[in-house]
Amino acid sequence: MLPQPARRPSAAERARTLLEFASSAVLDVRGADLTARPGLPPQVACALRPDGSVAVLVGRESALHRITALARGPLTAELDCVDVAPVAVPHRVRGRLQAQGLLSRSPGESAAALFPRHGHGHADRTGVLLRLELDHLALDDLWGSECCIDPDEVAAAAPDPVAAEEACLLQHLAAAHADQLLLLGANALEHHRPTADHLHEVRPIALDRRGLRVRLLLGDGTLDARFDFHRPVTHPDELPEAMHRLFLPVGH
Repeated sequence: MLPQPARRPSAAERARTLLEFASSAVLDVRGADLTARPGLPPQVACALRPDGSVAVLVGRESALHRITALARGPLTAELDCVDVAPVAVPHRVRGRLQAQGLLSRSPGESAAALFPRHGHGHADRTGVLLRLELDHLALDDLWGSECCIDPDEVAAAAPDPVAAEEACLLQHLAAAHADQLLLLGANALEHHRPTADHLHEVRPIALDRRGLRVRLLLGDGTLDARFDFHRPVTHPDELPEAMHRLFLPVGH
């Protein structure tokens, strides 16, 4: 990996972002075989409540709903959230969040209020809300591995402000700005590894409020490089200027 900038999001911020914007999230109740049936395991959508518990949105006909409805008390459950790059690239899985806690019903709450943007696409807002009281969180992503993240810190953290727009923006970069990405990656590679094998392609794999991460496809493997914005953005509307300033040096 090429040298990385010193600034990085906290483990709590990364965990909350992945929890709410994961490519897929699967909830498993310990001792209940939810996968012994035709088809794929049920996908769920997640959102963090102010009290630190996770609101889990499941279908009314799902096994999860039936199991919690019949239970006499909270059930031990495990939540597995996986983050996949929206652009085709080697080693496409960007992160994984594993959470454990107690699962119970959550009657009387509005799914529409907790999932106003509902970007997950895995569950209908007319479904059923469950509550997962977290007692353990572990994260493994592009920034590194973090174990035993404090659920209270995750609840207090804000998700990355560009996470909802990230997939579309990365796909646009890959489709419309391949030449600029190649120049950006070539400059970084020449500066840090002048004897590296031939650079074939540069693909964008992650975008957050602090900057852009790309993957360099070389003849002898891959390398990641990270480029910080001149200052962190606070809203997606600030991204065009930030990206322009990022690419400006390679255009000359």
